[in-house]
Amino acid sequence: MGSDDFIPSSLGKIASLEILMPQPIGALASALANASPTEQRTMLGENLYPLVEQLELDTAAKVTGMLLEMDLTEVLHLLESPEALKAKVAEVMEVLRNVSQH
Repeated sequence: MGSDDFIPSSLGKIASLEILMPQPIGALASALANASPTEQRTMLGENLYPLVEQLELDTAAKVTGMLLEMDLTEVLHLLESPEALKAKVAEVMEVLRNVSQH
């Protein structure tokens, strides 16, 4: 895994499956408003990772890490819109395929 890979802190807490479920967007937005940039990235990643994992199981950590480089509002939009997330994940996968070919 590269340094940009996202490692969800909830992976160590699999027994509590509710931790793996994304927060409602309103609750997440409120929590983000009071968080440091590092905490924001972690919170967004923990909500984004399970959704990305459903789309790209093998590269979920890498893809999530790349998506977290985007602007906060763009990441929130991806959490709200399954269609936008699917399109962005496909775009990231294309970039990864192109990089691995060169």
